[in-house]
Amino acid sequence: MEWRLIKDGYHTGFMNMAIDEAIMIAHREGLVPPTIRFYQWSPAAVSLGYFQDLEKEIDVDVCKNLGIDIVRRPTGGKAVLHDKELTYSFIIKENHPLVNGSILETYKKISGGIIRGLSYLGIKAELVPLREKL
Repeated sequence: MEWRLIKDGYHTGFMNMAIDEAIMIAHREGLVPPTIRFYQWSPAAVSLGYFQDLEKEIDVDVCKNLGIDIVRRPTGGKAVLHDKELTYSFIIKENHPLVNGSILETYKKISGGIIRGLSYLGIKAELVPLREKL
């Protein structure tokens, strides 16, 4: 199966979410293959999950005063602060063989691939359960 890798640079949170959404729509319509995109954020941004309530999750005034953008992801999940990091999006159809379990199982499969890739670069990484202290 053909895959597409996009090594992108820095974008605003608004642009990053627009790019991810455009890729998602194009993939759903069969115009592009499954896609992995790596990208970064400038300025810093908080991304909210699709179903989160902005007023309950984020102190908008604090973000505004600190110059932190607030954007909404086209997917679920919790709020995430993005600053000086490498982010990835993994865009495949729900009926793809990699997505044959729960969201958590799929996340573990994707994370396992990233961990293996990092090990090839000599970087030790592991998936740590949320309950453990880092």
